[in-house]
Amino acid sequence: MNPLEKRIKILLPGYFAMVMATGIISIACLLENFTTLGKVLFYLNILFLIVLLAALIYRVIRFWPDVVADFKSYQRGPGFFTLVAALCIMGNQVILFEGMYKLATGLLIVATIIWAFIIYGFFYNLTVTDDKKPLKEGINGTWLVIIVSTQAISVLISFVSDGLGPVAEIYLFIAACLFLVGCIFYLYLMSLIIYRISFFPLNAMELGAPYWINMGATAISTLAGSMLILHEKQFGFLIEIRPFLKGFVLLFWAAGTWWIPLLVLLGAWRHIVKKIKVPTVAVGYDPTYWAMVFPLGMYVVSTYRLSEALDIAFLKLIPNGFIYIALFAWIAVIIGFIRQLLKAFWNVKI
Repeated sequence: MNPLEKRIKILLPGYFAMVMATGIISIACLLENFTTLGKVLFYLNILFLIVLLAALIYRVIRFWPDVVADFKSYQRGPGFFTLVAALCIMGNQVILFEGMYKLATGLLIVATIIWAFIIYGFFYNLTVTDDKKPLKEGINGTWLVIIVSTQAISVLISFVSDGLGPVAEIYLFIAACLFLVGCIFYLYLMSLIIYRISFFPLNAMELGAPYWINMGATAISTLAGSMLILHEKQFGFLIEIRPFLKGFVLLFWAAGTWWIPLLVLLGAWRHIVKKIKVPTVAVGYDPTYWAMVFPLGMYVVSTYRLSEALDIAFLKLIPNGFIYIALFAWIAVIIGFIRQLLKAFWNVKI
C-alpha cells in the first residue's frame, strides 16, 4: 500500500470541513468587498472539493469496511455530515460568484439525498446497536455538524428559490421546515453537550477545535433564518411569521456571540495552562482545525445577513472587523496543511 492509499484509508470523514471553511471565508470576503480574494478562494475550493470527493469515492470502493466502521462510530460518524454542508456551501458559491442556479440546484439535490441517507442511517444505527457508548465517550462538538448540514440545505434552498415564481413557495416552505428542524436539533444536542462538559471529566486533549461548532451551529442557524426573512416576499406565509423568525434568528445569533468568549477562554486553558501545542504553522497540522475556521467565517456571513434581515445597520461593524480574524485563522491552518502535504509526499520541510 503506497503512502497516498494509507492516508485515504484513514481519511477523516469530517475532512470536508476544509471545503466548508474555505467556502464560507470566500463568501465572507465577497460580502466584505474583498471580491478578488473571494473569487480566488472560490476556485481553490473547487479544487479541494474535487480532490476530497475523489478520495472519498476511492475510499468507499477500496476500503468499504473502514467507511462502514466510521459511519457507525459515535466519534467519527457525525463527520460524514460535513460532505452535505460542503456541497451546499459550494452551491452558494456558484450562485454568488457565477450566477449558476442550475448547477446549484443540482448540488442541492445531491446534498439532500446524501443528508437523508446519512441522518436516518446514523440515528437508526445508534438506536439499534448493542454497543452503546456512555454520554461522556459518545458525544462531542462534532455532533453539531448535524445541525450545520441541515441549516446549510435550508440556506441553499432559499438561494435557489429566486426567480421560480409560484414554485418558490414550496421551496421556501421546505427551507422553513428544515430551519426549524435544525433549531430543535441544536436544543437537543447542545443540552447533552453542555451536560457532558459540565458534569463529566474533560481533559484538555478532548477540548479541541470541534467544540467551536457550538458557535458555528448557531451562526448558520442565524443565516438560515435570515435568508428566509430576506425571501419572505416570495412566500406570504413567511411574512405572517416574520416576528417569530426575527426573534428566533436574534436568539441564535446572541447565543453564538455568547459562546465566543468562553471558547477563547477554554482554548487559552488548553494551550497555555495545559501547554498543548497549537497544531498549525509552527508544530504541524491537525485537520480538525478546519472545524474552528468554519464557525469564524460563518459568524461573519451570518452577522452580515442578520443586519440585512433585521435592518440594523450597526451590526455590520462586527463582520467588518471579524473578517480579519477569520482570514488569519484560515491562513494559519492552510499553511499547516501545505507543510504537511510537502513533508508527507515530497519530504520537503519548510
